[in-house]
Amino acid sequence: MSHMAEIRQVFHQLEYLSDEMAKHHGVEHLAGPQGHVLLYLTKNQDKEIFVKDIEAQLKISKSVASNLVKRMEKNGFIETIPSSTDKRFKQVVMTDLALDKLEPLKKWHQELVDQLFVGIPFEDFQVMLRLIQQLKQNISKYKENNHA
Repeated sequence: MSHMAEIRQVFHQLEYLSDEMAKHHGVEHLAGPQGHVLLYLTKNQDKEIFVKDIEAQLKISKSVASNLVKRMEKNGFIETIPSSTDKRFKQVVMTDLALDKLEPLKKWHQELVDQLFVGIPFEDFQVMLRLIQQLKQNISKYKENNHA
């Protein structure tokens, strides 16, 4: 098997196991970007968060962020309300359903880390993170150079 095929297979298995663990914890809708948004909102409860902040945090386009917010509203995790400082803007706030899902979301994340990274020394984990960052930079550079 080629190295690329092995990498693809591992990524597929990671995604599958992550989804299965998320279902077990009752947070299947929150295993991706929606969960990242909730964790971001949780960490920033002391300030107003807008769609543009989610866009910047997740490094996604305005239209993708807007669709993500709409999907999260439809799922009942967030609502948009007028800003307390400028009524022209709508802030994104968590609903009671989202608050109820925070603990299972954190438990899912911890199980993911505990189960999938067991036996991997911290130094190796750090190397993996550096490799991922370099791959992301290489992908970005490729896209820029090839207008992809």
